[in-house]
This record gives sequence, C-alpha cells and structure tokens, in this order.
Amino acid sequence: MFVVTMTQRTTEPSEQNVRALQKELAQRLGADLPGSWAADSTMYQQVLTSSHHVVEMALHAMRLGTWNVGIGVGSVVENGNGLDGSGVKAAALAVSIAAKQGQLVPLRVEAAKPPRGVEQTQLGQHTQSVLQLLGHIVSRRSTAEWAVLDQLTPGVRGQQRRVAEELDMTVQAVSQAIKRSLYNTEHDVRSAVSLLLDQTGAAVTIQSNSGY
Repeated sequence: MFVVTMTQRTTEPSEQNVRALQKELAQRLGADLPGSWAADSTMYQQVLTSSHHVVEMALHAMRLGTWNVGIGVGSVVENGNGLDGSGVKAAALAVSIAAKQGQLVPLRVEAAKPPRGVEQTQLGQHTQSVLQLLGHIVSRRSTAEWAVLDQLTPGVRGQQRRVAEELDMTVQAVSQAIKRSLYNTEHDVRSAVSLLLDQTGAAVTIQSNSGY
C-alpha cells in the first residue's frame, strides 16, 4: 500500500486549503477520494493502491508549491482513531524530512524497513530521486506554459493546432512551450516512477511475509 501524507508550507495552515486540495486531486484523478485520514485537520493523508495516482498527487502538490509531500510504502491498518501500520509511519517520517528548511523539492519517499530489509529501502531511494527530479521540473514551469499544458491529453498526437486556436497562439508558440516545459519527457518518466513504486511495494511485501 502507498500512504501519501502532506503538510502545508505556510505559517497559517487551514482546513480550507485541505478541502481545496482534496477537490483538485479528485478532479485530476477522475476518482472519488475519501476524506483525508489525517488526525490533524490541516494535514492531508490518503491511502492508495495505484502508483500512478501517487505520482499524480505528488507532482500536483509540487506544482502548487504549498505542500510538503511524504510517500510511505508499507502496511496500513485502520483502527478506531484513524490509520496505523508501517506505511503510515514511513509516510510520517518522509513528510517530516520533506518539511525541513532548505529542501529544494519538498518531497520524500520512505519504504517500511523490516529487520534485515535492504532492497526495499534502496528501491525507495531510487524512486525518490527520480520523483524529486520530476517535481523540480514541474515546480519551475511558468503560468504561460501551464496554460498550454493544461489543454493537452498525454499520449495523444496532433493537439498543437487545436490548443493554438483555443488560446489564440501560434502553433510554433505552443510547440515551444511544450518543449521548454519537458512535458513529453515528464510523462515518459512518470511510467518509470510508477514501476519503481510498484517494485518497492512488492519488495516490502516480500520482506514482511518472509518473517525477517
């Protein structure tokens, strides 16, 4: 399981910001998301089985620039007070590190660490490195670039003329915005990040079931 925990990068965190984030994420994922599992109403927490949804959530938060993101890979148990398990603890550790001052990309991935477990933590570190790179790319895009990118459907060819007409731009300007933003590269690499997350999850499960 994947646990995504987010804290606000502001001196005045609010429940309103959490509700706005919940709405935006539900729209981007095209799915009905349960309310935040976080005990603190100014934090956001979700449990996910889809690595693609994890990547989408993390990169959207990096785009907003107002959230610290911690991704935990491990078990999740629901109890009367909320959630518990190694994945929840890993996400809590991840977001606490992500929130430290001086982090260029406030995003961290932590895998549960059963005794003697090594492989899953290495995979988690590889996942984090690539996802942080994507987060850096996303966070540096301009408003003008996002105006173009938000009109695109990943993997569909022949969209530039339509987008140019909708935004009253030249096809060349649209093409340049796509190239500058590394849009196609981002979506190619997303698949690699999702695969690494899935491999990390599988490694954690194997270690947990092995009895070590």
